[in-house]
Amino acid sequence: MIKITKTIEWEMGHRIPNHIGKCKNPHGHHYKLELTLSGPIGSNKGSSSEGMIIDFGDISKLLSAAIYDTLDHSFMICEDDKIMSAFFKKQENFKAVIVPFIPTVENISQWCYNQIFPRIPENVVIENLRVYETPNSWADFTPRQVTYADTKKTNQHK
Repeated sequence: MIKITKTIEWEMGHRIPNHIGKCKNPHGHHYKLELTLSGPIGSNKGSSSEGMIIDFGDISKLLSAAIYDTLDHSFMICEDDKIMSAFFKKQENFKAVIVPFIPTVENISQWCYNQIFPRIPENVVIENLRVYETPNSWADFTPRQVTYADTKKTNQHK
């Protein structure tokens, strides 16, 4: 089996409101996402996609629309975070992404998967999605392996 991987990077702030350590304070990271895909290699002679699972340019466009455009230079806030919610409501032209979870790298990786999965072509499988919070700290979201028909019925495979 052949697997391919594409990466994107973005800058984003967050805070972990219930944390007992320094991450309870607003701060930011240089995030990196690695998306690993598998699927059949295109075999249509003369086709633009001959020899590819999916064009890297198409993956770049998908990741930009699903992740980068939303998250780059934004601040991710848990909807229950009263301090940050109040602050961002008072500010104009600040880019906030309000989410129903604490924005840990674990939860961010699952959120990214949920943004990407519906945009992936039918014959392509997400093998793994890795989100780096720092060069030394990351979370992997590895979907359970199910058939394409199963995944489209539930629209996700958590």
